[in-house]
Amino acid sequence: MNTEYTFEQTREYVKKSLDIDFFNVVCDPVRSQLLVFLAFRGEMTIGKIAENFPQNRSVISRHLDLMNRLGAITRRKLGREVYYKINQEKIVDKFDTASTNIKKLFEQA
Repeated sequence: MNTEYTFEQTREYVKKSLDIDFFNVVCDPVRSQLLVFLAFRGEMTIGKIAENFPQNRSVISRHLDLMNRLGAITRRKLGREVYYKINQEKIVDKFDTASTNIKKLFEQA
């Protein structure tokens, strides 16, 4: 990377280029398990999801809400039920963008 950047500027560049917040969220052990589970099982309600995990429903709900806010999953309400499913396009896009930006970062080094 260009040696004219300060450490703080470099850190901010990397954080912005790689969307560190997104990856911190999806790489959490429980959340990554939830993503894999939803990828294989498809759209499900919180109740059905929670039946398959040792954490209680409120903990699973908080994980799902956080992933929804960052776009890793989507949710829809049907009557009293809320359904969650993986946002495959968003996740693939984030990984593709991160890969491209990492390559650019290394080329500048």
